[in-house]
Amino acid sequence: MSNKRNTGSRAKWNSFNWDTLDEPPFIHASLNTLTNDFDLVQIDREWSKEDKEKKFSTKEPTATFRLNLDVPDAPIFDPVIDYSSFRDEEIIPEYDDIMICPEDTDYRTPVPNVPINQVRAPYDDVEKYLYTHYMLMKHDCLIPLRNAVKEYKEDYAATKGKEDVSAAMENLQPFQKPFRLYEHVQLNAIVFSSRQPLYRISFRLPFYVRVQWAQSKRLMPGTLVLLSKDHFETDLKVATIVERGDIPMQGASRFEFMLDLYLEKDNDDRPLGFGDPMLSDKSTYVMIEAVDGYFEAYRHVLKVLQNVEKDKLPFAPYIVNLSKEILIPHYAAKKRTYDINVFKKSIHDERWPVDILGSWPEYRTMMDKTQLDALKTILSRNLSIIQGPPGTGKTYVGTYAMRVLLNNYDESLGPIVCICQTNHALDQFLEHISEYNQNIVRVGGRSKSEIIKMHTLYELKKDIERPRGIGRLYRSRDEIIKKIRATMIELYEQPCVTVDFVESIKGLKPRQLDSLKRSARKEKNREVVEKVSDNSDDDWEITSTDTTVKRPQQSQQRQQRQQRQQRQQYQQHQQRQQKNQKGRDNDFKKENNFWKGGNPNVNQKVKEKVTNPIEIWLKDAIEFVTDDDVDAFMNEKDETFLEQTKGKIYEDMEVDEREIIEEEELQDIQHNFKGEDVDARFKNDFISIGKFYKQLTEVEPGKRSGRKAVNYKKSAKPKITAKFDFFGDKEIQEDFFGNEDHGADSVEKWMREDDLHMWPLSTRLKLHKKWIEARNKNLEETLRHHMDRYTSLSKEIRGIMVKHEAKICRNNRVVGMTSTAAAKYHDLLDEMRPRIMVVEEAAEMLESHIVSALTPSLEHLILIGDHQQLRPSTSVHKLSEVHGMSVSLFERLIINQFPFTRLSHQRRMRAEIRQLINPIYRDPPLQDHPMVANYPTIKGMSQSLFFLSHNEEETNLLDSASKINEHEAKIAAKLSIYLIQQGYLASEITIITMYSGQKSILKKVLREEKKSLIDTEKIQISSVDGYQGEENKIIILSLVRSNTHGQIGFLKAANRVCVALSRAKHGMYILGNANLLCDRSELWNEIVANLEERPEKMIGSRLPLKCAKHDFVTQIQWAVDFVEVEEGGCSRFCKERLDCGHECILKCHPYDHDDVSCKQPCGKILVCQHPCTRKCYEGCGPCLFKINIRMPCGDVIEAECHKIRNIARSPAEHKCPKCQKPLTMT
Repeated sequence: MSNKRNTGSRAKWNSFNWDTLDEPPFIHASLNTLTNDFDLVQIDREWSKEDKEKKFSTKEPTATFRLNLDVPDAPIFDPVIDYSSFRDEEIIPEYDDIMICPEDTDYRTPVPNVPINQVRAPYDDVEKYLYTHYMLMKHDCLIPLRNAVKEYKEDYAATKGKEDVSAAMENLQPFQKPFRLYEHVQLNAIVFSSRQPLYRISFRLPFYVRVQWAQSKRLMPGTLVLLSKDHFETDLKVATIVERGDIPMQGASRFEFMLDLYLEKDNDDRPLGFGDPMLSDKSTYVMIEAVDGYFEAYRHVLKVLQNVEKDKLPFAPYIVNLSKEILIPHYAAKKRTYDINVFKKSIHDERWPVDILGSWPEYRTMMDKTQLDALKTILSRNLSIIQGPPGTGKTYVGTYAMRVLLNNYDESLGPIVCICQTNHALDQFLEHISEYNQNIVRVGGRSKSEIIKMHTLYELKKDIERPRGIGRLYRSRDEIIKKIRATMIELYEQPCVTVDFVESIKGLKPRQLDSLKRSARKEKNREVVEKVSDNSDDDWEITSTDTTVKRPQQSQQRQQRQQRQQRQQYQQHQQRQQKNQKGRDNDFKKENNFWKGGNPNVNQKVKEKVTNPIEIWLKDAIEFVTDDDVDAFMNEKDETFLEQTKGKIYEDMEVDEREIIEEEELQDIQHNFKGEDVDARFKNDFISIGKFYKQLTEVEPGKRSGRKAVNYKKSAKPKITAKFDFFGDKEIQEDFFGNEDHGADSVEKWMREDDLHMWPLSTRLKLHKKWIEARNKNLEETLRHHMDRYTSLSKEIRGIMVKHEAKICRNNRVVGMTSTAAAKYHDLLDEMRPRIMVVEEAAEMLESHIVSALTPSLEHLILIGDHQQLRPSTSVHKLSEVHGMSVSLFERLIINQFPFTRLSHQRRMRAEIRQLINPIYRDPPLQDHPMVANYPTIKGMSQSLFFLSHNEEETNLLDSASKINEHEAKIAAKLSIYLIQQGYLASEITIITMYSGQKSILKKVLREEKKSLIDTEKIQISSVDGYQGEENKIIILSLVRSNTHGQIGFLKAANRVCVALSRAKHGMYILGNANLLCDRSELWNEIVANLEERPEKMIGSRLPLKCAKHDFVTQIQWAVDFVEVEEGGCSRFCKERLDCGHECILKCHPYDHDDVSCKQPCGKILVCQHPCTRKCYEGCGPCLFKINIRMPCGDVIEAECHKIRNIARSPAEHKCPKCQKPLTMT
């Protein structure tokens, strides 16, 4: 039975069958019997193994089956999938997406409800194609979030109820968990960014976590975080981090950190307690982020895939249907003859005309045959694929082709778009282009290249006038900020509702409202009288009609100063008031004319402050909240936290290497996230809220500082007063109050009383609390409306800026961006209407990344890469291995025999190093360019290539799963120092490894091995994945894996092995367990066999170091063996003659003697005929030889020769050292 037919049940075989058949939804029962009665036990899937590794194996793929007799013989119905449904899906995960986790399945079986990439078959249509890649991308981001919540809930359940923090954390192993935890999250402020309003939150790190924020992967801009106030039982909020920067380092206290986030999804009307002026300290949240699945890399791609019209996908016949009928680019149909001479200095130079569809004459292009074929492929096919193995010059071919296109077409062709996977690769590519064309624009992120910096879109916009109409939008947005600020003032600084609001909701009867207004007028008149009374009590201040509170009076000088200020303000106010006397309220006129001479105790403002009757009604419950109270609140939290974690703050705890990110990479992420449209004038204004609210209104002179608040816990006994019922108005709506207590102070009982001043304070507060909740809800809706309007205006601004930026790009010839930026700025790409796109590193990009960069205007797509090096990376391993997500568009087209051109002459490696990757590049084999024969051998080494094999076992780094091998790390460090002693620069040496844990150990060991005059910090240490596309003179490769259970991990991936073995130019030294590798991998078996078969021994358990001076070989098996070559030579003594004539007594060394200090006695005969007694390196100087001499006085003294000579020259000036008599010479 053929493999195509024997496919088993669809549920189990979708992951293994790439050849999708056009099967009807109904399958006959006999076919059901044939396929479903077998359970899959084991299968080696051809697609999942590395193609080149499969060739080395002598075993054929096998499948073992077991008959299942329990399956009923019944028809199977395939569910009908609506492939257009993805267009309406929410990109931000919903509650059910995260909280409902499918059951775990075997690692070999597909993820439920997730399609599989059809690697070896065409898609039925564009819609199914887009659906597949959309769902793969979405679940690659979603599954890490699900796992994070699931693990957190399990940990919380295990620690729930434990009082001791350390005991609670026993079950939390932070370095192995799929999430990072942040505690005590509170909302602090609303921040107004350039795109939308944000929330500023404060949070705490768990006490056992230490973070180096400048290098941390935590909470990077664009990260999706999940928040909950009930530990993810029912509450879930989804947000994205917008701003991290230095904010986490500048928290409200030494334990609090802050950042800005955008709330994407919320199942609560009040996010994070937002809108509640009396935010309780209990209203705190936990926040988690998934370790994997950086959301910013997904959201823009998902959005573009949703918006791709199925009949407007460029190159669909190739990408979807796998057609091999390749056409000429549409723009080239009218011009098939190109001049390919890109070296011309003037128009009079020689032309090299070619017909892009015909045969080409031989020109001096400095290209080999395969490079010339690749150039022809690029120019003549509207979808061109160029495979460039290591060192074959694929970037050179790509830039040469661009030069040809730019030289043969004018601006009417539009800009050529260049897309790369990384910022570093993009800078390098654009630097090559800038050598011959300066009309370049770099979009997104930032450039570390000094050459490209001035070509960034951000810099180019500075020199161009801003588009018309955008100023009006900025002003409108500023007005929205003012409205939000005014709403916040009402929310936080006006603790009482107004009478108008009570009337609007029919909260009181008309007679009750009248009683409020009458009392307000009386209170107002009383306050005025009190303010001007000369008979006020010197020691007591009356604050209400019902209570007397003793407060210390202000000092006399301060009081006089405030009175002077008040008098001046009042006089200024009077002058303004005279201009607008008409139309004023009668009551205000009377009050204003009451003090014609000016009242020094009243601070009149431009607009007279109206007394709120409700505030008078609740005056006994009114309290003041000051900013000092907030600071005290924070200090109290600090003390509590210190007490809880006493003795548990581990300042010296080692940081997990997995959490470290290079500072430049972090800056790239931050700049990529912020984008090009960040306005320099926009300083992200913010308004603090909740416990952190800072008073926005100015405090009137003479008034108490702070904002008012209602204390709803306060109560007072009601006065015993006769009740009067003047009015019999209709009752208010019952459903407004809900169910109320029918006790003595119930609202229902007191609603029959029209004189509200008869009500007890507790009842007043009950009713007002309902009113204030209703008012705050209205204000929250108003705020949300304003914030939505702010976002809308920001989008309008962005739309205008996109057209403005597109115009700048169209006026240039080349536009470069990363694949992430291409999806993020897809609207800019659309507006640019490019016709040509070049994708460098195309084999490293997910297929969805390339498709999301395509625009309907494209006529020519050029893919350059190498699918036999690194594949695209995914967050979920199962989606990569079982669902084929890691197969790039580049690789998928080649697998399906799409025409492509492969370069075959490498210019990077010495021939013996190139031979390491011969098993990977077989047909055609890689060839050496003649220039590599001139590469020198490595000084101080017997061989330029050697595999040092050992059996020292690996371990784990701390509590992480990352593997380390300290034996290899020590040897790598010692070897790198030895090579520097041979005269190599530290920057010419790179140590690479497959594991991040080993990278950490290597850095640590190198720090410990630091020697004088040797700067080990400049030795590069990198992961294999991070070193793709890079090269160096000398590479030391640490393979790490060495164990007794036969696990080799990443070392079985041929793509990674290819990258690891192809980075060195002159010398390569491999450290690993050769026996283990040969047992577990056919690829490594062939690599090691080739090393063993060479005439020069290039593999062994001892690394041979060769001293060029003595031709002596030192064998290195352990790191301690390097003590034999501590000076960089061998164990023998140097014995070369120095310039002074002595032999060098140092151990053998490769460096010159210019820096060697001879420490032997000098011995030279001085003018006094005595030998020099100094060390050779000290120089001779005055003679120090000691002699005995008799003085004229008869005494015999011993002195140094130069001293005796001085005495002899001027005896009258000296005395005898013994008797002190003057000396006279006879």
